[in-house]
Amino acid sequence: MDKLSSKLRIGEKIGIGFALVGLLFVGVIWHDHRTLRSVLGDYHQLHAVFEVRKSLAVEIEIEMAAARDAEKSFLIHRQERFASEVDQRLQNLHEKVTALAAVDQQSRQTADEIQRLLRIYEESFHAVADAWRSMGLDENSGIQGAFREKIHRLHELSAQYNVDRLYTVLLQIRRSEKDLALRQDPAYRERVRTMIPELRQLIERSELPDTAKQKLLAELTIYAKTFEPYAESALKASSGGGTGPFRDAAHRIEAILDAHRVPNLETSVLKLRRWEKDFLLRGGENYPSMLVETARTMRAQIAESPLPVADKALLISLLRDYQRSFLVLVSQRASIVTLTREMDAAADQVAPLITANVDQANQMMAARVGEIAETSQASVRLGLIVTACAIALGILVAVFITARIVRPVRQMAGLLDDLAYGTPTARVPTVPGGRNEINAMGESLNTLLDHRATFLGWWKASMNELNARRDLDSATSEAARDEAITELRAASIAKVQQLNAIRGRLMLHARRMVDVAQRIGSASGIPAEDARALEHAAQGMETLLEVLAVEENTAILTDD
Repeated sequence: MDKLSSKLRIGEKIGIGFALVGLLFVGVIWHDHRTLRSVLGDYHQLHAVFEVRKSLAVEIEIEMAAARDAEKSFLIHRQERFASEVDQRLQNLHEKVTALAAVDQQSRQTADEIQRLLRIYEESFHAVADAWRSMGLDENSGIQGAFREKIHRLHELSAQYNVDRLYTVLLQIRRSEKDLALRQDPAYRERVRTMIPELRQLIERSELPDTAKQKLLAELTIYAKTFEPYAESALKASSGGGTGPFRDAAHRIEAILDAHRVPNLETSVLKLRRWEKDFLLRGGENYPSMLVETARTMRAQIAESPLPVADKALLISLLRDYQRSFLVLVSQRASIVTLTREMDAAADQVAPLITANVDQANQMMAARVGEIAETSQASVRLGLIVTACAIALGILVAVFITARIVRPVRQMAGLLDDLAYGTPTARVPTVPGGRNEINAMGESLNTLLDHRATFLGWWKASMNELNARRDLDSATSEAARDEAITELRAASIAKVQQLNAIRGRLMLHARRMVDVAQRIGSASGIPAEDARALEHAAQGMETLLEVLAVEENTAILTDD
């Protein structure tokens, strides 16, 4: 760690410290940003999945309700525009269900089931619509138009054979005629006179064939003319038994009416229309049987009537065609009821699916909101923990870097204090080749202390040598001379040792200069560290050379 620290300058250490602290807080910010993105993603999922599911479910429900309304309107009013509206609503439903299927897997399953039911509903509705078109959307189309045309024709013909009113008035005339002969009351003559114009008007307004009308009017005129003489004689109590031309004319009129009379034919036709309308309105099962029974009775009446064979055949043919068409309509109506029931069943199954989809979306959304709340709280707690850890790590990094800077400075301060008041022997720990300014200061301080120690040692050795030479010169005895020689030899050895030490350091500086020179030769530029190393090496050599120069001067002075 010390070696790594020595490779970094103080500014680099401080920069790295700030960078580490910055990275820690960047990590905190990244964690908060990641948490925020996660929360936003969760809420986006809520909006993109659950809210979309609810929205599409509501839209599907609205479109389905609109389709059912258009369907009901078609069944009530039977207009093509309502069928087209149903098709348009179903098209919108298919699009929205397709959009629902694209939300998620659960929605896809629900959408597939809804699509299946919608296809059944659509097929059933088209079958119902086609059945109603076959039946007839109005009274003039389809099966309704076919049997309506037949019944209208039958009704028109029945009017030609509806002579019951004429027959009743004729019978009333004949009764008054009889009463006149029995009671000889003039009021009966007046009654006959009043009813003859009434019968004439009824004949003229009737829908009998023109030939029959002409015959009836001619016979009625004969009756009116021949009745007056009979009335006069009857009032005189000589009626002659109630016979005469007027009676023959009345018999001929009755014969003509009998030839064109089918009892209650028009009333029976109106009953047919009543059963028909009741069935179309209510759809009861008893109306078809009532209509068939009425038609059977009418056929029997027509067959027993004195009508011409051709007229009978025409009436019976129209009646059978009407009955056949009506029974086809009844069968078609039963088919429509079955298809409508299938259509309603399919439509009724769609609504629970939509409701279940909405309920499922609400439940899942509530559960997801709870999960998001728990996750958010956990993320907040984790964020606080990460922030606290980042602050603690930042403090540790700051303390670590500060300690790496302050500790060697404090050591150098102690050495300088020892240098001022004594002779320090300790040295600042340094790493060779370090780029740290503190390390460089330590190396410089160590060099200063080494130079000072070398100078003091050289000075002491020189002084000892000088004192030994002086003692040697002033020695008067052999013992004193030997002692002075020993001291001189020890001082010389100490100087030689110091010279050897200086030589060793000089050799180190020389090797370093060689290495630097080699790097300079191989590099395109001179790094600042190499230039400083060359400067220090040169300064060290200069100092050593100065010391050697002093020694040489001292030796010269001593020799002198």
